[in-house]
Amino acid sequence: MSTAPRSEEVLLAGLARHDAAAVQAFYTQYRHRILAIAMPIVRDDWDAEEVLQDVIWTVVRKADSFRGDSQFSTWLYRVTHNSAKMLLRKRKRVPIPTEGEALERAILDGSDDPTSLRPEINFQHRQLARRFETALDQLDPVNRDILMRVGVDGETAHEYSVDTGLSLAAVKARLHRVRHMLRTECELSFA
Repeated sequence: MSTAPRSEEVLLAGLARHDAAAVQAFYTQYRHRILAIAMPIVRDDWDAEEVLQDVIWTVVRKADSFRGDSQFSTWLYRVTHNSAKMLLRKRKRVPIPTEGEALERAILDGSDDPTSLRPEINFQHRQLARRFETALDQLDPVNRDILMRVGVDGETAHEYSVDTGLSLAAVKARLHRVRHMLRTECELSFA
């Protein structure tokens, strides 16, 4: 059995017939791409593998319904993204907190109940919030958009890249620099 890449039309036709060689070829050609899409969402190797298996069977079951309105890679991305999100919903797992969420908690701690923390801690939190707002105001519009959509709203760097035309490497590099700058600007030690 050959593992050379097959054209998408031939591959889809084989998948629609539930041909074992087509399923193997699909797995070989697209395994790494599916895992690369799933991993940032599920953040666990085992869960990413589960998404991979789900995507394989979904594509095999629905290959005959692919209309070709979009590219196969776009359809595969959507199937993978949906499968990963459904896995998280099914397990009702809270996403792993990011440094931004920890910062938000630090800012919001005590805002509902100012007596819950010592006054100096409340003061430090307000200072941190002002530093953060100032740093956000200094970002250029593209970097602010990347931070908000990818860093806060949960859009993947790949989705942002496809949507805006920026290279994936540029999106990741900008996001890394922005996060680093915010951490540096907002560094605050708590006593």
